[in-house]
Amino acid sequence: PPGTPEPPPQPGALTVPGEAGGAVLGPLQPWSRYRLQVLVFNGRGAGPPSAEIHFHTPEGGESP
Repeated sequence: PPGTPEPPPQPGALTVPGEAGGAVLGPLQPWSRYRLQVLVFNGRGAGPPSAEIHFHTPEGGESP
């Protein structure tokens, strides 16, 4: 029904190879808040998660 808020998105995971110099997250929604944690995995298992990084996306532009 109109006016009903959407449920929050489910957590996701992005796997990045160790030799990568960076990664791009997406797709992200405009006017949204996000939390990010980094975990390192190697042959011995998972390391501890980083502190949470909080960020938000600005208003989106017009679609073509």
